[in-house]
Amino acid sequence: MRRVLISSFFTCLVFWVYPQLGQKEAAQWRWGAYCGLSFQNGNPVFVNTSKIHTQYTNSSMADSIGNLLFYVKGADVVFNKNNDTMANGINFGGYGGGSQGSLIIRKGGSKYYLIGYNLINYIAPPPIPPMFNYAIVDLSLAAGLGSLTVANQSISPVGLAMVGKLAATKHCNGVDHWLLTHVGGMPGSNQYRAHLVTTNSLSTNPVISSIGSIQFHNYPTLPGFYRGVHKFSPNGRKVAATMPRKTVELYDFNTSTGVLSNVLKLDSAASPSVTYTSLDPQAVGLEFSPDGTKLYVSYWSKTNHPFLCQFDLNAGSAAAIIASKTPIAPALDTTIATTNSSLYSLQLAPDGKIYVINTDTTALGVINSPNVTGLSCNYVQGAVSMGTVAIGTNTFNAKVQMALPNFVSSFFEQKPVLSPITGSIVCGTVSYSAPVLSAMAGYSVSSYYWNFNDPLSGANTSTLSNPTHAFSANGTYTVKLALNYYPCGTDTLKQVINIIGLPLVSVTGKTTICKGESTVLNFSGANAYTLNTTAISQNSAQVQPTLTTVYTLTAKDNSSGCSSLKTFTITVLPCVGISETGSSEGLRVYPNPNSGVFSFETPEACEIKIHNSLGQEVYRASISAGTSLIDISQEAKGVYLLEWNSKTSKGKVKVVLD
Repeated sequence: MRRVLISSFFTCLVFWVYPQLGQKEAAQWRWGAYCGLSFQNGNPVFVNTSKIHTQYTNSSMADSIGNLLFYVKGADVVFNKNNDTMANGINFGGYGGGSQGSLIIRKGGSKYYLIGYNLINYIAPPPIPPMFNYAIVDLSLAAGLGSLTVANQSISPVGLAMVGKLAATKHCNGVDHWLLTHVGGMPGSNQYRAHLVTTNSLSTNPVISSIGSIQFHNYPTLPGFYRGVHKFSPNGRKVAATMPRKTVELYDFNTSTGVLSNVLKLDSAASPSVTYTSLDPQAVGLEFSPDGTKLYVSYWSKTNHPFLCQFDLNAGSAAAIIASKTPIAPALDTTIATTNSSLYSLQLAPDGKIYVINTDTTALGVINSPNVTGLSCNYVQGAVSMGTVAIGTNTFNAKVQMALPNFVSSFFEQKPVLSPITGSIVCGTVSYSAPVLSAMAGYSVSSYYWNFNDPLSGANTSTLSNPTHAFSANGTYTVKLALNYYPCGTDTLKQVINIIGLPLVSVTGKTTICKGESTVLNFSGANAYTLNTTAISQNSAQVQPTLTTVYTLTAKDNSSGCSSLKTFTITVLPCVGISETGSSEGLRVYPNPNSGVFSFETPEACEIKIHNSLGQEVYRASISAGTSLIDISQEAKGVYLLEWNSKTSKGKVKVVLD
């Protein structure tokens, strides 16, 4: 998009890009009962080739331009991009369960970690086998379709019960990842475990944070597991979790150390008790908005509790954030409660929208503007319909079931952008403002570093948050702002500005000379000039540098008061052995200096030779009387000596290639 800003003295064009989610590794979704969506070209398009049929755990992976690579059903089947079972792709980690029991993290190159949750191991005879395992896929194998090279490698230790929650985010070094799990069992635990995932290994020695409410594997009065999740915000600096008894908690996450801190309980049952049942409201799914300022939570209930709510993390105090809970699907309450349907999984997509599952339906709800507060976020129920799929000779309606694909949250980070420039801009002076970032979204800026891409100005950088810069001349500049975060990490923002309207200055004259010579420079385009630090009273100046010298010309337009700068170089050559001799009456070389193509005018036929400053001959020709075109443009810039020899005269003349 282009914006034009005009004042009486100055015009500039500013180009900027609105926030968007740039990565397409999450562009292919496969889940539920044969559901598939492609976000490769923006809006979701139904794909009817998925082989997944599951209520719960699944994950998918695309390449950087959105082409499907492979997808996973639970922790037991991997499908390649042709929708066939991948080589060695059966039972790589056990039996997946829960709505977050499968996850894919890129290892590096063509290799990926597959993380799987084994629900069955919880009811195995003690000691409990490892409940989290991983495998490695290598897509360079099987003619590019991939093969599992490692499987059933334990992450959690023997004897430790784990809840079925998997989430991951980028380490603040921008290369590694953190994998977040949680201890469960009965009577439960409040222990989060953050595993460092690198290109070399997946650590089984996690960073442990004992924080927040006790989480257990299943409801005390029910045999089934609870369907809560935990997720990172897109920038990785916050974690939110849903758990039994309608509990929703928010934490800070240090992407450098892997430590969780500062728990805030956003919601909970008024009087939790061991008799709490599935008929009571339960917090189930959740998702952050792309900018991390809003949190959405779905509630499973057969009572009249709202089923989809928003918390505004920018509301202010902790009490204000808790009080900001806003139902955004109130019209669904009665219908959902009477039909036994419920909202479950929520998942941010590459298009910046959040998609919502309503159990056992053939369509997804959509939160169209998740960064916006309250009902203006525009939730639409049943907005994206699934199609039909053919399985053998039968045709089925694809169903969304209870869990959307699980992804690394960093895929959805919405980077900050520079604000549009507003107001009158005079004489190339532009005021910039760093974006105001939400502390509750996890942003803590430690320093700013602006680079205006304008070294001629003499003040090319700034460490202020809101600097002002006077551009030195007309031209296109890419302005960069580095936001350095605490404890680590950097975002670099860019904005292109095209400066026009300053004095258009030109310099003419000989800019390549021999040592000892002088040259006269002529200036135009303004009223007053300063060459380096010397004021020029006329529109020309004679200079005689002894070495190659860079000059800076400051030119001021008295009518507007605006100035611009121009640099140019006078090249000084030794010109050893080059001197002009003989009579040149009737002979002309023009233009001189030139770009290597010039005219030689002589009153009579002659022989000419041209030598460079080292004495090497670079040109020889017989010239008839009149004007001939000489071309030595293939030679380097510098001073050359042209010799001529006719019946009545001979001599030498210097020719400058500039």
